[in-house]
Parts: sequence; C-alpha cells; structure tokens
Amino acid sequence: MFFLPTTDRRDPDELILSASDIVAGSTCEFAAVRKLDVLLKRLPAVAQEADAMMDLTAALGDKHEAKVLGLLREEYGVSRVYEVAPPRTFDRPGLEARHRETIQALRDGFDVIYQGCFFADGFHGRADFLILQEDGTYAVFDTKLARSAKSQALMQLAAYADQLRNAGVPVHREGHLILGTNETTSHPLPEHIPLYDAARDRLRAVLEAHRLASKPSAWGDPRWVACLKCADCKAEMDAADDLMLVRRMNRSRRAKLMDTGLTTMTMFAAADLPDVGIKMDPLWAELQDQARLQCGFGDIDGTTNGVSYKILENPALIGIPKPSPGDIFFDFEGDPLWQDPATGDWGIEYLFGLVEHSADGHDFIAFTAHSLDEERQALIDFIDHVTERRAIHPDLHIFHYAQYEVTALRKIARRHQVMIDEVEELVETGVMFDLYETVKGSVRISDRSFSIKKLEPLYMPAGRLGVTNAVDSMVQYSIYRDAVDSGRDMAARDIFRAISDYNHYDCLSTWKLRDWLINLTR
Repeated sequence: MFFLPTTDRRDPDELILSASDIVAGSTCEFAAVRKLDVLLKRLPAVAQEADAMMDLTAALGDKHEAKVLGLLREEYGVSRVYEVAPPRTFDRPGLEARHRETIQALRDGFDVIYQGCFFADGFHGRADFLILQEDGTYAVFDTKLARSAKSQALMQLAAYADQLRNAGVPVHREGHLILGTNETTSHPLPEHIPLYDAARDRLRAVLEAHRLASKPSAWGDPRWVACLKCADCKAEMDAADDLMLVRRMNRSRRAKLMDTGLTTMTMFAAADLPDVGIKMDPLWAELQDQARLQCGFGDIDGTTNGVSYKILENPALIGIPKPSPGDIFFDFEGDPLWQDPATGDWGIEYLFGLVEHSADGHDFIAFTAHSLDEERQALIDFIDHVTERRAIHPDLHIFHYAQYEVTALRKIARRHQVMIDEVEELVETGVMFDLYETVKGSVRISDRSFSIKKLEPLYMPAGRLGVTNAVDSMVQYSIYRDAVDSGRDMAARDIFRAISDYNHYDCLSTWKLRDWLINLTR
C-alpha cells in the first residue's frame, strides 16, 4: 500500500494496493486501516520486532522460487523465458514502463514471463510466473513454500488473472500453485475471481472512506473486521486490556461481554455477570476466575517469582504416575522447514533429548539425526534404549509436555516404517505421559499461556540463556546447516551445542514441573 501523485496535481494522490494488501485486508480490515493511518501520518507505525523465523521462511521461499525458475529455463530454454526486472524507479513512470514491458512480452508470445509487473487501476503487483498454454492462453503460476493450497494463495492467483484479463490477454481458466513439496496444484479461477473482486472492492471502499475522515482509527470500531491475531491487533489488544487477553476467551463470548458494556479484561474480572445479563455456566465461571488471576486480584494458592497459581479440584493431579528411578524426561527438537535434498520431503526430528536419574543426579542423552537415514536410526536407538531401561525399571514413564512428542514419534515411525508397534505400545499403555494435560486440568496461573516457559518461574527461577524457544532452535538449526555446508565446522559445533543445551534445559524443566505438580498434592 502506497500513494502516488496523480497526473493532475490538483487531484489527491492515488492509493495503490498490491495483491498482498487485498489478501491481508480480506482477513483484517483494522490492520489495513491502521496502515493507511501511518501513510497519512495520523499514527506512528507499530514497532516491529525482528522476526528471525519470518526472515528464514522468506529466504527459503526465495530459494524455492529460484529453483522453479531454473527448472523452467531448462524446460523451455533460456531464450524463451522473459524476466521482468524490478522498476528502475518506484514512481508512476517507472511502474508504467514495467507494466508495458510485461504486456509486450505476453504479446510477443514468450513461453514464460517471470516476475511480470502489473500497474493499472490502483493496483501494483508482480506475478511469479505466467506460462503460455497450448490453447494460446496464459496461466498464472505462483510459488508457495506451503505444503497445501491456502485460500489466500488462491486469491493472489485471481488477482493476477484479473490483471491479465483487464489487459486483454487470454487467461487460462485454471491457476496453479507450485508448493514446497514440489507438487503443482490446479484451481479453477472462475470460482475465485469473484471472491477476489469482492474483497478488492470492499477494501478499497473501506480505505477511501477512512481517508476522507479526519480522525485516526480506533480499536473496537465496529465498522471494520479485526482478525485479533496480527501484529496490529495484538498491539491494540495489549494497550486496551482487551477481553481476548483472557486465556481461553473466544470471539463469541467476547462479543457477548462487549454487548453488555464490559469491554476490558479488568472490567470482566470485577463484574457481577448475572447483574449484566450473563447467564452463568461453568465456562463463564472459569473465564472470570482466569481474568481475576491475570488482573492480580483472584483467589490464589501461591505466588512464586511473580507468577500466581490456583489449584483446582480435579483428579488430574492424583493421576500423575508415582515417581520411578527409571523415569525419562523427553523432548524433541525438530525443523519443519528442513528439506531432504534427494527426496524433497519436508521436516526432520534432529534431536531426541532425554534426561534420566543417575548416581550423580542426572544424565542427558541425545540421539541426533541430520538426514532421514539418521532420523530412522535415531528412532531405533531411542526405542532400544527405552526397552532396555524398562527391563530394569518396568514402572518407568516417559514424561513430556504437550502432544508434540507423541505426534512426532508416530510420524517418524510411519515415515520409515519401523518401530510402529513399539511406539503405539508406549502410547497406548500410558508409558508416554503428557504433563500438559495434567497442568490444564489441575491449576490456573496468572498468565494467559500454558507454555512451559511461562510455568518455569514456579519451579525454575534461574531463567534461560542462549537459545530460548522452539522458534530460536529452528532458526539456529538452519544456521547450523549453513555452517556445515560451508565447512565452518567449529562454528557448527558451537551452534549445535547451544541447541543441545536448550533441549537439555527443556528436559530438566519437564522433570522439575512433574515434581512441582506432585508437591501440590501434599
């Protein structure tokens, strides 16, 4: 989204939208209006924190697009692929020149147009690939790192098909997505162009109306749809003490509370709900109790390192297995953005981390894998290790936090067709024990998240250093792979050691959480 001076200087600047603007605006009008306010200098831009994961994803997306370009050059020949360079100047003459160049390349019948540039009717965008079909039409192809087609991607296909149609270029009835799995999916555009047209017209009407207003956007304005998920919405929710800050609050209950005049978490926490027309049920009671905890004036059973907690009357705590000297505390590190260079398969579980009792306190054991063959062997080694330990300690349990470990074990076993029955036996007999389910049913805390990192102040006050969360570990693993590929062995060792230390800490945290939960019953 940006402004360009019009050819008649007496007219207001023209608002230019991209396909991404229209797709984003279809899900969050508030963010689009907020962006316009920033352009109009009515409001400052929301501070954007550095997002290493987003940078990594973007780099992988560029790599995927470059790979597709290389394959098309091989298939059609370099001379039959026309590449449209970015505009020399990002102004009206520069954009119009690249638009004309794109249309001329289409009329000249090049087999592939790469990064075709469109600039017309308040729209600017660059299509990944426009490919000539046997029937003389051009089909829109877009590269996406995703592994399945998303509605937003289909709307982008429709945006470029609409530009082709408006330029008088014959458009193939199907658009195509070249996914990160190397699969190409086809989608009938007549179903999606009307949806795109409606989204574009709606967004433009919203923005033009707001442009004529004199005041900036305000959170909670009912004229605009807010997604409640994007950075703009989250910033406003934090500033406004929004009801969505309450753990487990949903849109419908938020709307009901706002209809009664309760618009903030603090107001909800302090309210007598029947007096404002809310018919109480167990979930309303739970939500209000949670809001009180988060606001700092609910009934509590204790506070440690700034985190308050309340023990619930629930059999979940009683259900924790009796500690055994053979118990294992388990955590995976995986990278869903890793891609096997030979097969193109996505994702690897590269570190199976375990902490166990030992005479000196505890041992940390890591089974590592940097290829799919090694992942298969790591699973075998893990299961063999567990089997041997169960022979000595038949009452042991494998404690983990949240469902990821079970899901990943099953996925790896199916992928490699090995240890399937052994994994299922661990799950079905309850040897795998998920502490998240215990936490969820037995305590409330003064934070809206039940991430294990948010629970740690209750039992591990020291805090974390270095790699601090799962996103960090994925980013660092990508940096590690780059170091390995470039022969920087010492740097690679240091990076992987930091990831291993993070995993070790997670395993210890799971152990300490188990012990803290058991102590609550005493």
